[in-house]
Amino acid sequence: MPRKDLQPLQIYRLLPRTNCKLCGCPTCYAFAFNLISRSRRVEDCPELLKDEFGESFRALKKMLGEGERIAGSDHVLDRSRCTGCGDCVAVCIRALTTITKNGRLAQRAAVPPPLKVMDGRLQVVEWSSCKRAVPGLDICNLCAEKCPFSALDLVKPEEPDQEDS
Repeated sequence: MPRKDLQPLQIYRLLPRTNCKLCGCPTCYAFAFNLISRSRRVEDCPELLKDEFGESFRALKKMLGEGERIAGSDHVLDRSRCTGCGDCVAVCIRALTTITKNGRLAQRAAVPPPLKVMDGRLQVVEWSSCKRAVPGLDICNLCAEKCPFSALDLVKPEEPDQEDS
């Protein structure tokens, strides 16, 4: 199931619903939202690691996939689902195209594509070229929408850690 189709209540129903706060969230429902946004992982819930919740744990893992954040970006790739088809790369390159005054399509000059398929898997090769790399402009999600295998996902950019003064 594509992550974008998941609803927090679907996730919540599989959680222990103890509101123990051991995961760092105030409630299990908040944890469900964090799972969908990829700011938490299923393993972050100690209760789900108990034998009695094994079936729920496996169901959640299947629903959410095994995605890992691609270093230096806000792209999450489930390598077990990525086939290297390149659909995401093609749509990304088209998204970097602009319309000129005379209505013709023209490639933006000197902008290397952010995504590339290498060794049969998606890689982010030039994160600064991605429209999502521009602070406050995290609206483009064409690459994730185009992925026919729901292997690519986008999450909120990681915020730098705030150190106590």
